[in-house]
Amino acid sequence: MKLKLSWKDIESWNYLRALSLPTLPWAAPFLPLLGLPNALLEQPSIWESIYTQAFIEDETHNRMKDWTGSPDGERGELVRQVVTKALSLLAQQMGRDVVIDLEKWVRFHFFSPEAEKAMREWVRTLRDAYLLPDSRRYHRKVHPPAVLEPILPEISELVNLDRRTEIKDALKRVAPPPPYEQIPYEYMEHCYEELMLSQVIDRSLTLKALQTIASKLNDTERSEVAMWAEIQARTMSRYGKPENLCGDKYLQVELPCFDVPSLLDFSALDESALDGTHHS
Repeated sequence: MKLKLSWKDIESWNYLRALSLPTLPWAAPFLPLLGLPNALLEQPSIWESIYTQAFIEDETHNRMKDWTGSPDGERGELVRQVVTKALSLLAQQMGRDVVIDLEKWVRFHFFSPEAEKAMREWVRTLRDAYLLPDSRRYHRKVHPPAVLEPILPEISELVNLDRRTEIKDALKRVAPPPPYEQIPYEYMEHCYEELMLSQVIDRSLTLKALQTIASKLNDTERSEVAMWAEIQARTMSRYGKPENLCGDKYLQVELPCFDVPSLLDFSALDESALDGTHHS
């Protein structure tokens, strides 16, 4: 899987912001929908404490240096060190596997254009499997394979558009406004985290539907469903892009492996950077 994870300044900012999502008090009711590691949901205070310290550390570095004119990536590298330190602390308290799962979650949702396109194409394709005869598009429907038919009722709530709209409307009702003054053409009614959460919910529900299907099929049956999905995507819409489904790559019980190392595998932190002497 090709990932966009170069630690440029804006990307590092997005990584740190993504890690904040499990700590937001107003988002707590929606966390079970995000596909986060179960350990974080069971003991949220551990990550909340670690992230709060990481946030303070990052803010302190930001205040101590004038970044004007700094090359892109200089601040990103400092954020990487802060994030690596936070994840190391999490590994000490909750185990390395939890950190690996959290990193995979961040990479899947925020740094993989391929995964984003795949989830969008899969949910459209699966929804078309529920088309009824009174639909104007029913005549183009490619009927699902027999191995998928009995699973469709089980995943209907996961792919249902009305259900997702209800969830997002509830999210908007509790999301705070942006914490800064906005210029007119960049106006946002809610904070940026609300948009991030909304997108994660969409992808997570689709992924859960795919994982549910995969858990009930063998390899041959999964290939059959993937072939049906490609035909369905090509047939149902001129805008369909069956190549975005990536075959059965995401039709798995577990996420596919990422081709980048864990941040836990990076070399020891440059302590001089973290005590404020770096790039002084």
